[in-house]
Amino acid sequence: MSSEVLTETFLYIGPDKISFCIFEGIDKKIFEKDILITDFSEKENLDYLIDKFFEENIIKIEKKINKFINDINLIIFDPNFVLIQASIKKNTTGKKINKKDLSHMLFDLKQKIKENNNDKKIIQMRINSFILDKKEYLTLDDNFECGELCLQVDFICLSNKIIQELSEKMKKYQISIDRIFSAKYLKDHYSKYENNDCKNAARLKYENDENEVFLIKKRTAKRGFFERFFSFFN
Repeated sequence: MSSEVLTETFLYIGPDKISFCIFEGIDKKIFEKDILITDFSEKENLDYLIDKFFEENIIKIEKKINKFINDINLIIFDPNFVLIQASIKKNTTGKKINKKDLSHMLFDLKQKIKENNNDKKIIQMRINSFILDKKEYLTLDDNFECGELCLQVDFICLSNKIIQELSEKMKKYQISIDRIFSAKYLKDHYSKYENNDCKNAARLKYENDENEVFLIKKRTAKRGFFERFFSFFN
């Protein structure tokens, strides 16, 4: 089977449906299948529905798209996601603060979050705002300088136990998890683009959010501001 064209596979697990989507680029959806969850008994047997879907469809899908599905992105509604909002500040009376200082600030803040939540994994790290010399900005130019910098950062975390359980479930089908997305966080912060969770997750994979600090290795050629300077987070 061919693997020349980069594809991204998404499995959305929500309260009312399960969706399986495959993209070749943000504007080319090559496969989509929805399973509606219609009653309480089905919601109670969500694991069974997912297993049944993979058992009945995964080989058919791979034949249809002429590619093996080796990894997958999960988008899930789960009350166990934890949103941690943190900030960090740096000021100086001499040398100006620049992008090198910014990367160290983010690294230090990330380490503190990890140390205080060692039973969880950070699955997304996104800067909400930058405050430069008392003025707030939503984005930042590459060549900025300032005397005082404050960052307000969102950390989305999920327990290591749940991630391990999800990984084991996917391993049954020789599929590894690439990324996990919080469906609620996608809806709260990215629904202005699309009213579709898989499409919004795909947009993050293909086009990037310039305020997101990447915590995993990216395979796309296009590299955003934070991907260029914070790749050492990997």
